[in-house]
Amino acid sequence: MLLDRRKVKFWQKIVFSFMALLMVVFLVGYAGASWIGCGDSGETASTLDDRIAALERQIAASPGAVEARLALAETLRRRANQQMEGSQGRTADLEASAAAYEAYVDELAGAKGTKAEKREAERRQVAALEDLVKVYLSMGDFERVTRVYGRLTELRPNKAEYFYDMGRVAINAGDTNMALLAFTRFLELEPDADEASQVREWVEQNASKGSGE
Repeated sequence: MLLDRRKVKFWQKIVFSFMALLMVVFLVGYAGASWIGCGDSGETASTLDDRIAALERQIAASPGAVEARLALAETLRRRANQQMEGSQGRTADLEASAAAYEAYVDELAGAKGTKAEKREAERRQVAALEDLVKVYLSMGDFERVTRVYGRLTELRPNKAEYFYDMGRVAINAGDTNMALLAFTRFLELEPDADEASQVREWVEQNASKGSGE
């Protein structure tokens, strides 16, 4: 009975943690939209439209303008946050923002230079991918969030937090195999973490399901 209660608490924690995360994403977007509309920044809908158009022209004229891609991704996110949840415009801006983040990360991944410059490019990739996670979470697209965590774990193979979050997202995406891989790595990195016993139990219970998919 005690074991069952622990299982319930563990999965309640996973479900509610994602609900809380999605709420944070929504509230941040709502607060951002309110702030944009207050006039202090001067970023009205028209201003954002002009900014996006200018960045798109810059990228078209100079495809290697890496920072312009990041600026475009961020500006599209801000414009998306001004629009109603579930609207076509918001969805289109989030998709375009995600594409810009993806292009930005790809450009950085192919960057050349000194070791210090490559480390800096990698750091910027990680920061952009973390923002991309938020974009896909705003869209409720757990499958693509899982893929982004795959890239984050490649860049930071010893960061247990990424593997734990990847496992939870993979469960929401219905990808048991990926969840098993992510949780297994998490347990290797943090065998004594607070969540380790529940994660280990989940892995043991779902190992056969994963291998059969």
